[in-house]
Amino acid sequence: MGKYTYSDDEYEVNKVLKYNQNLSYELAKDMNVTTNALDCGIAEAESLLRSLGKNLPKKQPNYNLPSAENNKNMTPHEVPFPQWNELVTMANASVSGKVELEDILTEKEFQNAYANLKNIEDEFENKTALNSLDTKILFLATAILTIKTLITPYILKNFGYGKSFNPNERLKHNDPLIEKEHRRANDNFKDTASKYHEHGYWMNILYQSPPFDTTVGSPAIGFNMEGGYHRLHTLGHDPILGWVFGTANILTDTITLDNMATYRVIRKPKMMITPQSVTLFELFQEALEMSKADLLNLPAALFAEAQHLKSDRYTKAGLPVPLLSTFTPELAGELYKNQYDELCLVRDVKFVGISAAISTFFNMVISFVHSLYFDGKSDKRLYEIRTRKILLIANSIAGGSSVISAFITKNPKNLDIGQLLVSVKRLFSDIRYILRIKDEYISQNQDTSLLKEIKELDYLASQIYRQ
Repeated sequence: MGKYTYSDDEYEVNKVLKYNQNLSYELAKDMNVTTNALDCGIAEAESLLRSLGKNLPKKQPNYNLPSAENNKNMTPHEVPFPQWNELVTMANASVSGKVELEDILTEKEFQNAYANLKNIEDEFENKTALNSLDTKILFLATAILTIKTLITPYILKNFGYGKSFNPNERLKHNDPLIEKEHRRANDNFKDTASKYHEHGYWMNILYQSPPFDTTVGSPAIGFNMEGGYHRLHTLGHDPILGWVFGTANILTDTITLDNMATYRVIRKPKMMITPQSVTLFELFQEALEMSKADLLNLPAALFAEAQHLKSDRYTKAGLPVPLLSTFTPELAGELYKNQYDELCLVRDVKFVGISAAISTFFNMVISFVHSLYFDGKSDKRLYEIRTRKILLIANSIAGGSSVISAFITKNPKNLDIGQLLVSVKRLFSDIRYILRIKDEYISQNQDTSLLKEIKELDYLASQIYRQ
């Protein structure tokens, strides 16, 4: 077993190469026998001519064949060549087992191949290396992006980036304005739906409180819902997961906690959580059955979930940061209890997006400036690699300066997350692009060398067949 791994197609190619190599060895043996016989005949003829007193020229004629470069217009003798499938069949009949490169190439040939690959790689690196002009643009790009990264957190701070909300500026969860708007939306849905569909359980879904809005009975299941912070512990209040779990809970009168445990909820004599657990499979199976039971059950549940999230979003407690309570409950609890909720996150995400857009704009300007110096003579793709190297280095330094600043000041708000996102994007996209162009460059150079050898062999073959 060699040190390389092969696909089935590569094993097939290797076997055909080995088959052709064996044919070449046999042909070489036959040619050696023929050449030796000709040499003996020539020697006997020369001896006979000398015995007859004939003078032979001292300078031997040149039997070397001219190169293909000097005989481009010569047409080789046409020889029928088998199709690939036929070659594979003949190779399988002649060569047994799996063939690896070690079975075809000698150690010296491996060394020559690696040396040739290194020469091509060195040539690629030389052609894509940054010159003095590139370095100047790199310094300029690094300065611009680093300055932008360092001042961005202080600018965003003036717009409230990273700040918690003030509960005094929010409404109470049972504020009359919220309840009035909620009732109006439900009435509109009911009036519109009633025109096309008869009354059913979907009416209850619209107007009754969602099951995940109660904390009564939680001690019986050994779970502390923390009273006013119960939204943190129920997936129905998660701004993202709520669309799935909250809707399923509304359809089935269940409550799903942030540990993924689900319990049945009863409404009489009062709404409370029961110790009866429900698996996630049962939850979604029951939700599916309820959706099939009435055409409007699922739309009404989705509407009820949307209205509940909307009514809670602007209250003093707000809604928790999505997803965190399931994956990192400690962090989710710390943020939520410090009045950092979904609306704060949405605000900060907008700022991050603006920061990333500014970084992207600077990258476009730097790329455009560098493109102005392209002379049009060299390979455009190799020049673009130099551009990408400039942007990759500049963004990495700028992103690193943001991390260093946050580390020194012990303030995570000094992280320019927008710049970091752009830096990571460039890291993956630019390196992937450079590697792809490098592979193409190596392949093209190897193909050029191979084509040159094939031309030489074609010409040699034409001379042999003409004799």
